Amino acid sequence: MQAETYDVVWLDRAQRMSLEDLTALSGVSEIEVHELVELGALAPINYNEVPWAFRADCVVTLRKASRLREDLELDAHALALALTLMEQIRSLEAELAQLRAHASVVVRF
Repeated sequence: MQAETYDVVWLDRAQRMSLEDLTALSGVSEIEVHELVELGALAPINYNEVPWAFRADCVVTLRKASRLREDLELDAHALALALTLMEQIRSLEAELAQLRAHASVVVRF
């Protein structure tokens, strides 16, 4: 039996990443990144500067985009919409968890 090996990269949200590093780690092409930026699903840190820089957590977003595109055969517009809705859901779930935690503290007093 042969053991599989994997490359692991520790991502820090505060870490800045070049477009080249982002595409290398995510497996998404520069053209696809540009499309997702144009459609508002991905935001570079410095939109008005060249070259763009991204937060490291964009790797996770792009890997998710890649899986969605392959699994559901989505075009760029549908992919951008799906990513935007998934981010809104994640944000609402985090807010709900925070409100529930706050409510449980208030009820105990």
